[in-house]
Amino acid sequence: MTVWQTTGTVTKTGYARNDCGETLHLKIVWAHGADGQCFTVNPGETISSKVARGVRTFDGASIC
Repeated sequence: MTVWQTTGTVTKTGYARNDCGETLHLKIVWAHGADGQCFTVNPGETISSKVARGVRTFDGASIC
């Protein structure tokens, strides 16, 4: 799995791409608040979750 974040003027977006050869259930993890929803992610697919800029920090992704 590959994870990354982009930061805009108003929001931050966390991304996770399934680089495995099997389907995974993934969510984006944010500190200081709720995590992103759980997605079924096929090999090669990317998920994202967007939050307002501020105290929230991107903590990657996890299996859900």
